[in-house]
Amino acid sequence: MCSFFLEIIFLNLFLKKILILKHLIATILLLNVFHTSSAQYTSLGAENYAMANSLVAFPNRTSIYNNPAGMSFFKETSLGLSYFRVLPVEGFNTLGAWATTHKKEFSFGFSADSFGDQFYKESRAGLAISKKLDKVSMGLKFSILNNKIEEVSSKQTFLGEFGIIVTPHRFFNLGLHVVNFTRASLYSSQDLPTIVSTGAILNLSKSARFSIQLDYPLNRKPELRTGLQYAVRPNLKLMTGINPVQKTVHFGLGGVFDNKSFDYAVATIPSVGLSHQFSLHYKIRGK
Repeated sequence: MCSFFLEIIFLNLFLKKILILKHLIATILLLNVFHTSSAQYTSLGAENYAMANSLVAFPNRTSIYNNPAGMSFFKETSLGLSYFRVLPVEGFNTLGAWATTHKKEFSFGFSADSFGDQFYKESRAGLAISKKLDKVSMGLKFSILNNKIEEVSSKQTFLGEFGIIVTPHRFFNLGLHVVNFTRASLYSSQDLPTIVSTGAILNLSKSARFSIQLDYPLNRKPELRTGLQYAVRPNLKLMTGINPVQKTVHFGLGGVFDNKSFDYAVATIPSVGLSHQFSLHYKIRGK
């Protein structure tokens, strides 16, 4: 009788290990589709996603994720929430939240997000600061990253990033964002990539703007992204973008209602299908 119960226990443990392994393999395949070693590099914000993540030079209310230098363009206290779903499978989604405020010429922000489920989880929490001096804005952010595989490993590391946005003329902006200048790594055998992003925003008219961004992961091939935004009405905008390297096409729309705003984005991803991202923003006070 004892041997029977032991066999049941060992069988349950074996099946659980198999389930964890299958889930981990699926996660790794998904991350390979996006050409990144970590979902913690996800640049949250549906407006940015609708324009193929090409807003490194454009200040927006999710700049704490895209380029912290953009936070100082908003003299307000606000909250935000974003949900990014890649596949209709439990765990394959990212949920993030952030808060920003402006005090004595400085903007401060806090962000937190999580990807995965009880078998495999990646999480990130960070603090950011930004200051604008005439036509130049600078931002700095530090985050704690955590990677956990159930009953296998749990690793943490410290990641730093900084950004600059320059507005030499009202018709265009230039931007720079460096992720992982601290050269952080979760495992001794695999460093997290350092990514240098540069880009520009061209204000084609009062209603239209064009974005372009080049992401250069060190020791890897660069990726070019472009986006286009058009304001149909003062409180309604349409967006699109492409990433030729990943062969993704992005679409989206956004609206503003008093002190609340929303953005929705959808993208076509080869071998995966459609992915969706939805963001909400609430301004508590400020300009």
